Amino acid sequence: MFRNIFTSMALAVTILLGAILASPHLAMAQGAVTGTYSVAGTNPTGSHYAGTAVVEATGDTYVVTWTVAGDTSVGRGVFLGTTLAVGGILGKGGFVFAMSPKGANLEGIWADMENGTKLGGEIWTRIK
Repeated sequence: MFRNIFTSMALAVTILLGAILASPHLAMAQGAVTGTYSVAGTNPTGSHYAGTAVVEATGDTYVVTWTVAGDTSVGRGVFLGTTLAVGGILGKGGFVFAMSPKGANLEGIWADMENGTKLGGEIWTRIK
């Protein structure tokens, strides 16, 4: 089961990165992404949510911890160019994110690996 999730995650990350890398964005140094952000998100259903995301550097990778509506999820990310690609486990499935810089902030798209036929979106606004 986990092999299928990770195989699906790898495919989704590849597709998401292609979409993100095809559009122009301002450059952000990889180390500059660490910090705390307020999150404004849209679910694939169109409903909205808010929370926080904390990005920590861990060698060549990054750990991202989201807190939304009292629930916490954690993912691990890597950079490809200026795009931060993050995958993780949430509940019985997983998720993938592709976040690109927009000034000092990040914005991007995400997919739920359990019900991921439509994309959600997030905008991260730097708090510190």
